[in-house]
Amino acid sequence: MTGFTLTIEDLKSAPIEVRRWLVARLERDLLGLISAAPTSPPVPASALAPCTLEEAVAIFDLLKGDFAATHVFLELARDEPGSEAAIPLHAVSIGALIRNTRLDEHRLASCLQTINRAFQAVCKDPEAALIGFDQANHVYVHETTCHSIRSLWQELVRVHAPVGARAGEPVDWPLSGFQPRQLGPSENIATHQQY
Repeated sequence: MTGFTLTIEDLKSAPIEVRRWLVARLERDLLGLISAAPTSPPVPASALAPCTLEEAVAIFDLLKGDFAATHVFLELARDEPGSEAAIPLHAVSIGALIRNTRLDEHRLASCLQTINRAFQAVCKDPEAALIGFDQANHVYVHETTCHSIRSLWQELVRVHAPVGARAGEPVDWPLSGFQPRQLGPSENIATHQQY
């Protein structure tokens, strides 16, 4: 490994391509530090039960009355499982869950407990664990669970798309007579007198 120091003058005198490369490299490395998955799992992979698509649908049905828990459940599949992981676990940052659901830590913890209890009811095993945690603020689910929840989400989107809509095309939602407000000046500015 080689280290070097650059001054502001060095950066100012460098060609624009070099400056752009350096900024891109720093952004990539710094973002990698922030979003890096933890290196050690909280529990052995065998301790977290995988959830099939059928079980994910049943959990979703049990959570229907609780919007926050349903949102957290779907968020467990937001990120792609790390391809570098040698174990079949999918990590989601607790910070990302809080940010994406706009819940505080206590409400998020309550939702995760509700989701785990729903899973235990579906698989009829009061000891089953769907969710694990670590000291680096990550929530873990089995990779199979992640794929099942993602498949459920994709099916929900497909089923609730407007009739005739094709995947990837913008949807022209009917406005039911709604007319948006006119944006911009309410008067003709050209007729105003100059002072």
